[in-house]
This record gives sequence, C-alpha cells and structure tokens, in this order.
Amino acid sequence: MLKIVACVVQQHDLGLVAISAGICMLGCFSTVILMAEAVQAERRLLFPWLTAAAAVFGCSVWSLHFVAMLAFLPGEQAAYDLLPTAVSIAIAVAGAFVALLIWARTRHDPLGLAAAGLALAAAIAGMHYAGVSAMAASNLLVFEGAYVFGSLGLCATLAMVALARAGDLSGPGRRIEVTVWLALAICGLHFTGMTALTVAPIAPQEEGGSVLGSTQLGLVVGLVSLIVLAAGLAALLMQRHLMRRRMDELSRMRLLGNLAHEGLFIHRSGRVVEINQAGLRLFETTTGEIVGRPVLDLFSEADAPAMMRRSRCRPEDLRPEEFEIRTASGTLVPVELSCRPIEYLGRPATAVALRDLSQRRRDEARIRHLALHDALTDLPNRTLLEERLGLALENAAENGTSVALVYLDLDRFKPVNDFHGHAAGDALLVQAAKRMLAELRPTDTLARIGGDEFVIVLAHTRTLAQVAETAERLVAALGRPFQIEGENRSEALRVEIGASAGIALYPSDGSTADSLKRAADTALYRVKDEGRGTVRFFEAAMDEQLQARRRIEHELSGAIPRGELQLYYQPIVNGRTGEIETFEALIRWHHPERGCVPPVEFIPLAEQTDQIGRIGAWVLDTACATAVAWAHPWRVSVNVSPKQFRQPGFAAGVAVVLGRHGLPPGRLVLEITEGVFIQDAAMAVEVLTALRTLGVRLALDDFGTGYSSLSYLQRFKFDKIKVDQSFVRRLGQHADSLTIVRAITHLGHNLGLQVTVEGVETQEQLAVLRELGCDQMQGYLFARPMPMTAPMTAPIAGAPDLERARLRSLFAEPAFTEPPAKACA
Repeated sequence: MLKIVACVVQQHDLGLVAISAGICMLGCFSTVILMAEAVQAERRLLFPWLTAAAAVFGCSVWSLHFVAMLAFLPGEQAAYDLLPTAVSIAIAVAGAFVALLIWARTRHDPLGLAAAGLALAAAIAGMHYAGVSAMAASNLLVFEGAYVFGSLGLCATLAMVALARAGDLSGPGRRIEVTVWLALAICGLHFTGMTALTVAPIAPQEEGGSVLGSTQLGLVVGLVSLIVLAAGLAALLMQRHLMRRRMDELSRMRLLGNLAHEGLFIHRSGRVVEINQAGLRLFETTTGEIVGRPVLDLFSEADAPAMMRRSRCRPEDLRPEEFEIRTASGTLVPVELSCRPIEYLGRPATAVALRDLSQRRRDEARIRHLALHDALTDLPNRTLLEERLGLALENAAENGTSVALVYLDLDRFKPVNDFHGHAAGDALLVQAAKRMLAELRPTDTLARIGGDEFVIVLAHTRTLAQVAETAERLVAALGRPFQIEGENRSEALRVEIGASAGIALYPSDGSTADSLKRAADTALYRVKDEGRGTVRFFEAAMDEQLQARRRIEHELSGAIPRGELQLYYQPIVNGRTGEIETFEALIRWHHPERGCVPPVEFIPLAEQTDQIGRIGAWVLDTACATAVAWAHPWRVSVNVSPKQFRQPGFAAGVAVVLGRHGLPPGRLVLEITEGVFIQDAAMAVEVLTALRTLGVRLALDDFGTGYSSLSYLQRFKFDKIKVDQSFVRRLGQHADSLTIVRAITHLGHNLGLQVTVEGVETQEQLAVLRELGCDQMQGYLFARPMPMTAPMTAPIAGAPDLERARLRSLFAEPAFTEPPAKACA
C-alpha cells in the first residue's frame, strides 16, 4: 500500500492526477445517471441507454488512464503505439456494455451481479493494460505480478460492490455512492497497476504515424475528456428534463388517482410503485408501508391462485373479478378488481382499480333481509317461512323425524287498533313476537304472515305432549297483560288479549308444505269457532267440516244471481189497537238441495266472509221496492249488519236506494244493533246523524243484550228500542224478566222513545205487555213471516180485512186479569 502511495506521489504529477480523478468522477456520475434511466425505460429503449452509458464509462476510463499516463514520469517524453491505444478504448466501451447489459437483466440476482462486476472489472483492466502496452513503442515495460493480480482483485471487488449497490438508483445519495465505488474501482486498478510497472526508456520507433507522442496523446485525451464532459452535461440535462417530465406525469397521475373514489395502485414486476389516497384509506395504511410490497401480500391467501391465474392471462382477456384485500389491521374487505396495462414513468406497469364492495354487500344483505323478514317485528315473512318449512320437511323425510306446524292468531287484537290507534297495535305486535320467541328454541322458526297471524315451525319435533306444551306456553304467554304506549304517550296502557293455535304434524296430517299448512289452518279455524283461547290439533273430521263450510260459502256467493234469496215479512202491530204499522223484512235462502236454510246458519257465515255487505244491499233495495208497491203506506223495517253499517258511504247509499224507488224516507226503519258502536262509536254517531237527516227512522235492536246499551242511548237518540225476545219468552216464568221489560219500557218512554217487543207468542204475554204499555209488538201470536208476492196481498194467510179484524179482536179482549200484584211481581 505504501508503495502505491509512493508511486502516486513521487512518480506522478499530482495536478494531472487530480484532473484525471475529476474526469473519472464526472464520467462515472454520468454513467450512473444513464444506468438509472436505462432501468426505468421501456424494453425497446434499454439498449440505447446502455450503449450511451457504456460509451461514457469507457471514455471516462480511457481518459483517466491516459491523463494519468501523462502525469506518470513528468518531464519525460513517451511514444504510444496507436493500435493498442485505440483498442484500449474499444475494450473499455465494449466490456462496459456487456457488464451493464448483464447487470440490467440480473440486478436482483446475486450471481448475475457477480458476473456483471467481473465483466466490468475485465473491461477496466483490459483497457488499462492494453493502454499501458502502448508505451512499448518507446519504453521497455516490466510488470510485478503481485501488484498486477492485486489490481485485478481490487477492481473486481469494487466493481461488484458498485453494481450491487446500483439496484436502486432512484435517490441522489445512492447515485453518488455508486459513482464513488466505480471511480474507486477505476482508480484503484490504474494506480495499483502503475505501481506494478517498471519503465526503461528506449529509442522510439516511429513508423509512419503509427506512434503517438506525448503532445499528440494529450490532444487526443483532451478531446476525449471534452466528450466525457459534454456527455456528462448532456446526461445531467437529459436527466433533469426526464425527471421534470416524470414528476409532471406523476403529479398528474396522482391528481387523477386522488380524484377517483376507487382505490388505485400501480405495480411493476409484482410490486407496488404508486397508490392513491382512496387506496391508502382502503388498506388503512400509508404510502411508505405499501409501496414496494408484493401485490400478492395485499390480498387474502384464498385469492392467491386466482391472482396468479390473472397474471398469466392476456390483458384483453381480463374481466373485473371480486376478491378480498387484507387491510393493515388484518380485516378482509371485499373489492371488485379491474386492471389494465399502462406506461408509468416511461416503463410498462399495471394499473389496478379496487372498488370497495363492503357497502354493496351490506346493502345486498339488508335488501335480502328486508325481502325475507317482516318490517315491523323483524320475524321471517311468508317467503322465508316457505324456505324454512321446506328445509325442515326435507330433513324430516331423510331422518325419519316429524315436524309440527302451528298456526296462531291473536284474539281481540282489532279493538286495540281501533280504540288505541295503529301505533299501539304495532307496539303490541312487537311485544307479542318477543314473548313468543322467548318460548321457542333457536332451531324453531317464528314467522309473521299477516296482521295478527303467526306461524311456528317446530323442527325435530318431539312427542305430541311436548308440541302441545310448547303451543300452550305460547298461548299462555300471550294471555298475560301487555303494557304499551297510547296515542298521546302520556301513560302506559294495560292491554289484555289472547291467542288461539291450530297444530298440524308431518307426516300424519300432511306430506307436503301446502297440505300441512291447510291442516294447521283448519285446526285454527275450529278453535275460533269453539270460542278461541285454546289449542287444537288437526283431525280429519275438521277438514270435512271445513270443506262443507267452504261449499256453503261458495254457494252463498251465487245465491243472489240465481234468485235463491227471498224476503219474508212479519207485521209489527200497534200495542193498543192491534193495527199493523210496520213490516220487518226477514231474509230466507231457498237452497235447491238443502231446502230452506235458516238465517242463523248463513248470516254469521256471510258476516265472516264479508258477503254481508252485498247481501244487505240486496235486502235494502228489495224491501224498498216491495214497500213502494203496497196499497197501504206501511213502514218497512230492515236489519243492518255492523259490517254493512261501517262501509264507506252507507248513508249515501241509503239515499240512492230511496230515491231510485221513490220511497219516502219516513217509511223506512233501519234496525241497528249495538255492534255498530263497538269499534268506532264516533263514526257510528256520524253515520246515524246522516241517516236521521235523510228522515229515516232508526231503531236499536236487541236492546238489553249488550254490555253498554245505556251509554249508546246517551250518545244518540233513536226513534225506538226493540226489547229482545229472550226477555219476552220468560214472562210469567221468571220474575226478573218482567222487571227487566218494565224497566226498559219505562226507560224508553222517559227518553221519548217507542218501545217494541218481539217474540210475543201467547195471550198471557200480550196481556202483560199491554199492561206495561209497550208501543209495538211482534211475534207468532200475530203472524208468521211470509213472502209478499203481490202488491195488494197481505203477508199473512187470508183476506186483508179479515186478518186485520182478527188482530184487532186480540186487543179487544179483556186484558190479562190476574191480580195486579201478580203482574207486578
């Protein structure tokens, strides 16, 4: 080492040595810039960039060598053989090109880097010793082997270090570092090699200009140095221009990327090189943590095969696909991935767009939940019930088990809606659903399929006793009082309802979902008919009865078009004279097979199936048309069902019927039961007032059988009240009946109302009622209901005059003659 230093200090012009070192540093720095551009350029531009880098590097090595040679043995003239001098620069350029080409293609492979370093060291050494051999034209050259090999080893080591550190030339610090390593490799070989050289001057042999003198060599070296300087300057300017263009491109791309809502990142060779702000938010990370990472690390392990498959596909064959990315916190996020090849900073890359599907997945799940669940109670709806029931039946068929299907209705739910408002009804349904869920297993399904209708699927069912116990627990839970908020929300309301349940079992009661549901519905129907509040299992006889009932419903729906319905009329007579004042229209159904069907059998059925409105309208229209044709202006009395009464526009419909037939309103009596007040008393009073305005007479029928009749009389003043026949039939048998009829009569008279009693069948009853002062009477004693087929025909057998005389004679006989105390008892 000391000998090398001594050689540099004692045998060289230090000024020229400094100049040579400066030329070397400048050339190496220019080479490094060109190398950085080469690795960032497109593949087709790789060779031009590497050629320029090799040329600058070779010239730099050559310039350093010969400037240093001019500085060797200062003051002495030396001649240089032209051919070795020219060959030396060619060796430097060609060797540098080979070395840089190997480096560019294998810069991440340690063996490739070692090969590139050896090739570069060979280029430097070849140039040096070829240039030194050119001095043989005027000197005898002697080399010391140890220093020669030392120079080669030193150069190879430093060259490999330089190229290994040149793997990433993006930063200025790394570029300067690689420049220093290359300069040390060149200078180390040159000055170590010069230390190994001993020169003995001899007479120069000039052969026609094939030898260069020191002056000529200086001119050539100066020219080459200028070329190196110019190349360095050009490289700097070009690098600055390219850097500015890349920065503009990068800024524009980042701006466009950050304007996008999707996550965007760019990768090259499977590693991330750029990402936008949306992508950083999506991955929950920072730029420094994600840039440089392998793309596969960003996705879930399960998606790795699909990602590898995409990497082997042609760009035109790629379609958007769904994957899951892994955020910094380890959360998997569903995304839709689209990619496209682009040119990024002058080199091919791949742009990847990630659209976050989390919200869409949540929306899809929410939509599916809404489609399969009841919006109020969040219970499964009819659609999800079908799925669960079908699955339960499939499992039961495979495993040989059974399934129980329970149809459950809430009792007395409608009055809650009508009296306290729909908000209270909704709150009640929510609480009822929670109570039922508390009584069921997680494997059971509770669904809401209607207003107050629920269905329970008991999968993997146990014994009949256990099924019955579960259903009874449900009914009992719903029988306990509920606390709900009223419309004003000022205080909680205490509401008591109940429930009825019908149960069907698979496979005994049905082998399919439809047959099982039909059986459970039939069982529930039977519970309702029997009084509600209990649990019933399906029985085969129930289905037969239900089918018969449904046949009657169907036949009743066509009774009017077929002319099977007919009105019978029963007279209502004056309680003092026996004169006929009113005829009550009573409906009869003449069935072609069953004969005469009593109203008690089909009127309740018509009310349950909502046919009563159509039948009631027919009765009103027919009765008015018949009454108009009577020779005497008797009144006609028509019963009105609560459902018919509550139909919108009922009062207006009555006015239309009266106008169509020309019947004076005062001749029509509408008999209203207390049921019209139960659901909405205010609405009932409004309709009654409208009817009173028309001039129609109004009667409160079945008075005394309701639980709040007196309150109804207080809310609206009827024209008359009709005492129910159940009280009349027991006159003379129960003292309470007489007391009740007397009280009702006195109440009606005190309120200015007529009092009509029905069900009068005996002379004894007539005598008592006449003594009580009843205004009107009706019953078999006077006449049975009969059809009125002609305008002048009375509704009873015989001639009108004779019949009217008979009725008057009933009232002409002495009144019931038992002691007054007996009558008043």
